[in-house]
Amino acid sequence: MDLSQKDSSFTRESFTILLKQNQEILNQNIQQSEEIKNLKRALEESEKKINLLLEQKRLSNLKQFDSKSECGKHLQLEFVFDEIDESENDTAKDPSEESSESETITYTRKKKVVGRRIDTRNLPRERVVHDLAEKDKSCKQCGNQLKRFGEDVSEQLEYIPAQIKVIEHIVPKYKYSCKCCDTVRSATKPDMPIPKSMAAPSLIAEVIIKKYEHHLPWYRQSKIFAQDGIDIPANTICNWFMESGKILEPLNIALRKELNYTNILQADETPVKVLEDKKRGYMWGYHSLQPENRFILFEYNESRGSHVVNNTLDNYQGILQTDGYSGYNKLRSKSGIVSFGCWAHCRRNFADVVKLSNKSGKSHEVIKWISKLYQIEKEAREDKLDFVARKELRQAHAPPVLDKIYELFTKSNALPKGCLGKAITYGLNNWDYLKRYVDHGEAEIDNNLIENQIRPFAVSKRNWLFIGNQKAAETAAFFYSLIHSCKLNDIHPKKYLVYVLYQAGKLRRSEVEPKSLLPQFVDKDLLI
Repeated sequence: MDLSQKDSSFTRESFTILLKQNQEILNQNIQQSEEIKNLKRALEESEKKINLLLEQKRLSNLKQFDSKSECGKHLQLEFVFDEIDESENDTAKDPSEESSESETITYTRKKKVVGRRIDTRNLPRERVVHDLAEKDKSCKQCGNQLKRFGEDVSEQLEYIPAQIKVIEHIVPKYKYSCKCCDTVRSATKPDMPIPKSMAAPSLIAEVIIKKYEHHLPWYRQSKIFAQDGIDIPANTICNWFMESGKILEPLNIALRKELNYTNILQADETPVKVLEDKKRGYMWGYHSLQPENRFILFEYNESRGSHVVNNTLDNYQGILQTDGYSGYNKLRSKSGIVSFGCWAHCRRNFADVVKLSNKSGKSHEVIKWISKLYQIEKEAREDKLDFVARKELRQAHAPPVLDKIYELFTKSNALPKGCLGKAITYGLNNWDYLKRYVDHGEAEIDNNLIENQIRPFAVSKRNWLFIGNQKAAETAAFFYSLIHSCKLNDIHPKKYLVYVLYQAGKLRRSEVEPKSLLPQFVDKDLLI
């Protein structure tokens, strides 16, 4: 082989080797490029997860340490409603067309009083006169008597401690003096709510009110009684409470039946700890908004499952307003029930996002537009509109606001698992229920009325921490129902409990209709 052939062979072999090397390098570059892309995607996903975790951590800290109020300064946003306000501004007058005349407006206002004035008009009053001695009522120089021309009056509030007194019920016994008759006769004592118990209705009502309205556990009440010089063990007070629940059970049954006779209802639930079962139970609340049948019914159940509310409201027909909890979904789809959502819950989700960020964004804008809906409700409330007029006001002003909110929901690209994404998802999933209130003047815009009734129960839980057993929880639910129904009907809860406890004997003998003793139907003139 000559030299030229050798050179040609070497060139081909070298080229083949170089080509293979280049292909290997290219493949390595492609593989590395794919690995870099995968690493970038993994890094982005990790960053998203980290941001979500940091967001959840900040929100958790806010819920634990920040103010629970939804009226904080970070939520006091200015109203900006460009789409609606532009049409309104089109009709505004040009400044040059306005008259240059000016006018002076004067007004009067009451002088500001330093300190808070307490209304004492309904309190019993005792006059104590601090007068001069007789010797000081004459002039020391001429001896003329001083003439009274006025007086200075100041008021002080004196606290008179409550007292417990013993009432002896004495029943004289009589028998005939003749030998032919040995009959013994005596008068009949009034019925007491708990047979053979020393507790009168006023004392039973007092301990129940202190527990379920003033949030004082039994053991604290026992200590207070001890300070007043009487030893009443906590378990004795608890027994009075349990026995009273048994005696007034017909009222509980009658109140539950009223769920089928109202057509405007709100429902909600809150957890409660039951010590005996060492598990979490739930207090379900049902609030009737029907004007002539206002009441609230609390029901204890160990479960939060949908079967609880489905069984309780099995025969219910009418308006049902709830939050977005899926346990109400079966009732929402039931014929005869018109379901409504809660704008307060929807707003609360966006309020959480606002608290997390110092920058204005979509959550701030949504809050502003929801606030516009609440301004319409405020106007209806201030003008004391009836259901028909409130419906007309809503239909006139709310639809454009709702359209804008829905537009903000649908045009969002927020992360589905982020706080903003969850808030928007809640709004979209419940949109049909949220907007429905506009066409029903008797429905509320939110579920706040039932939440306001449940809130005192949450305060109580922080004081007595737990309920002993299921029966005690059911009895507590019943007395909560009576107390809060009294408040809804402008009835003094203690006076009411004293009255119905005095009716215990008639209830046992079926001499009185339990329904007539319910707070919404009882004759207020009979309450002392």
